Amino acid sequence: MTSGQVDTPNSAWQRPQLVLFGYALPVWRLAVVALVLLLAAGITFIPAPQGMPQQSMVALGLIGMTVVLWATMVMPQPAAAVMFIALVILTGAASPKAAVSGFFSSSLWLVFGGLLIGTAAERSGFGRFIARRFLGRFRDSYSALVVGVIVGSTMLSFLVPSNMGRLAITVPVVLALAKDAGYPLGSHGHIGLVLIAVVGNFAVAQGVLPGNLLNIMIVGAGETLYGIHVTYMHYLLMCGPVLGAVKAILVWRFLVWMHPAPTPRFDDGSAVDQLSPDAKRVGLILSIAILLWATDFWHGIKPGWVALAAGALCVVPGIGVLPAREMINLRRLLIIVWVGTVLSLAAVMTESGASALVSSVLARLAGVEGQPPIYGYFAMAYLSSLLATMSTFGGAVPTMAAVAAEISNATGLPLDTAVMSIAAGMSAIFFPYVAAPIVVGLVLGQVSQRAALPFMVVMALVTCVLIIPLNGFWWWLIGELP
Repeated sequence: MTSGQVDTPNSAWQRPQLVLFGYALPVWRLAVVALVLLLAAGITFIPAPQGMPQQSMVALGLIGMTVVLWATMVMPQPAAAVMFIALVILTGAASPKAAVSGFFSSSLWLVFGGLLIGTAAERSGFGRFIARRFLGRFRDSYSALVVGVIVGSTMLSFLVPSNMGRLAITVPVVLALAKDAGYPLGSHGHIGLVLIAVVGNFAVAQGVLPGNLLNIMIVGAGETLYGIHVTYMHYLLMCGPVLGAVKAILVWRFLVWMHPAPTPRFDDGSAVDQLSPDAKRVGLILSIAILLWATDFWHGIKPGWVALAAGALCVVPGIGVLPAREMINLRRLLIIVWVGTVLSLAAVMTESGASALVSSVLARLAGVEGQPPIYGYFAMAYLSSLLATMSTFGGAVPTMAAVAAEISNATGLPLDTAVMSIAAGMSAIFFPYVAAPIVVGLVLGQVSQRAALPFMVVMALVTCVLIIPLNGFWWWLIGELP
């Protein structure tokens, strides 16, 4: 087996295991869960600092437990999310309203609608048509082929507002493309094309509000905690030029350098798919949705409701291409449970007082008191990257969203800019486990995390050194950073 392929475990001997939501829980995973529960219980019994309610320590213990479970993935993330909500309500760490507040955020329905749209684009062939139509123009060299994957996946970032949906569309096409080009599994050409489709697209899509789940989580946390509403076009203006376009150029150059490959060899006359009637209807629905997203500054309809309406149209008989049962697809609903809990976690932190504890510690760590706004931006960005590395996006987003208010007050950084600084920091992704879509994409592309790690670490360092400062300069130019 070549070094770049996904490792497959030897199934000759099976350890005892429990199956939960279709997820295997071996004995060692159960032991880790038990240990995490004990640690959480220990934190809850630590006396709260003077002037703070004991509920803040209870909430901190439950939040720490949940973040570790999400980071280690020793149990299904939706199961850990349900356990968190139940324990918050049972222990009185926060009110039931706070425990489920994320499920009432419009950002959650942006995820739900985006998943439906992504499924419709995949099954109708619309996404495959877009990908192959663009990839067919970039076959002269390996470097051009990498550019083609970036262009095609970037177009899909606007057309398919679901990272998982885009992966389901693009990765099979990229695998077929690598095979046609003469790049066998495990070769630099195969690894490079998969990395650009998975890691590269995740980076580029950070410039488009519905493009990544991470973007929605950040905006949703700001909405849940502070009532901040970020429009589609405003997000694109802030994050598209540097976090999206400039990052894409750097990803392309570094990938071609780190994973060089010979000129692709294609057979002549490869056919391009034609749009089916179903694909045309999906394209029309997406066109309307994109138009509404792009003009939300005028009509005021939140992106989440637009996505939900577009997703619903995809299952309407005679208009959509999906059966009605897709509205209650179990796997999709479990994702919604997890995302809703991520958004709720920030509200639980705030109501219980845990956010004040975390904020004060991180603010002291960053030394923000009396510093200028630009210092607050860098503090938010680099702390976000650090926390994401330790606890994944699921734990880092609500934690940093809660910290934003204190850093904003200490430095004079506008609160909405402080929240958006989380996006800048989390563009530095050091390890695949930090973002679930990257893990899934690598598995689909038959590339091991070990093979992806050097490229991801290099790009994360480049992001910290170049992209984050350059993004701060861009925000200063457009008046978002005093």
